[in-house]
Amino acid sequence: MRPSTSTRKMSDIRASDQRGLRPLAGKRILVTRSITQAGALTEPLTELGAEPVVCPTIEIVPPASLSELEDALARLGQVDFLILSSVNAVEIFFSQLQAKGLGLENLQEKQIVAVGPKTAQAIETHGLHVDLVPTDFRAEGIIDLIRARVAGKLVLYPKAGLARDLIPAQLTAAGARVLDPVAYTSIAPAGASQKLDNAILEGLDLITFTASSTVRNFVKLLSPETLEMARKVPVASIGPLTSQTARESGLQVAVEPKDSTLDAMVEAIKDYFGALSCKTR
Repeated sequence: MRPSTSTRKMSDIRASDQRGLRPLAGKRILVTRSITQAGALTEPLTELGAEPVVCPTIEIVPPASLSELEDALARLGQVDFLILSSVNAVEIFFSQLQAKGLGLENLQEKQIVAVGPKTAQAIETHGLHVDLVPTDFRAEGIIDLIRARVAGKLVLYPKAGLARDLIPAQLTAAGARVLDPVAYTSIAPAGASQKLDNAILEGLDLITFTASSTVRNFVKLLSPETLEMARKVPVASIGPLTSQTARESGLQVAVEPKDSTLDAMVEAIKDYFGALSCKTR
């Protein structure tokens, strides 16, 4: 008897999965990014066959006051370097720039520094050329890239509310004057605790974190019992600082890409499950 069309299609799908076209087939992967940014991770995971479970542990919100950023923008004409260290910083900076009636001509003579390719791409969508991108997509990379260039210069660094003091401290030590207004902060989204509990109780193959703040909120949102369950699930972290925060919380970091980018992270996740599959054959 010939197999039915539906049976043959299912067989084709399984064969495709086994050949590596959908190497993450059947894997439930928790995504903790903010709801507005989760798609950049869920889409490639879905294409690889995974079942992303979106449970944001952070929501990006304005700070209690934007007066620091407004005061910094009032000095924009004196600024020599503009550092933007995240896509969130880009969007809020340009939003405030527009709100103050300031056009791109006010940035033409500045040295624009982006922490990595995604941030650079976000800046360029606003019509501005990025001058400098470090090879190490972290604060340390920015510092190494411009430390020798900033003596006597005014640096504008719109930052997250929980950002480390590394960039302002190191660049000040190198002779720069640094404006580092808080441009945005993050909170735990409403209902996140119950969503996380449900996701963990239903079973996960991997938990992903793309910032230390997502880790810290994840831990705070869980009950002690559910947190113990989460500590048995492997973690994919975007980079060393996030990995350190996860390990300090008792989580098992199994995946960390060489480059701190989403593309590299997805590739590392694929390699991780590929290696596990080889071990079980």
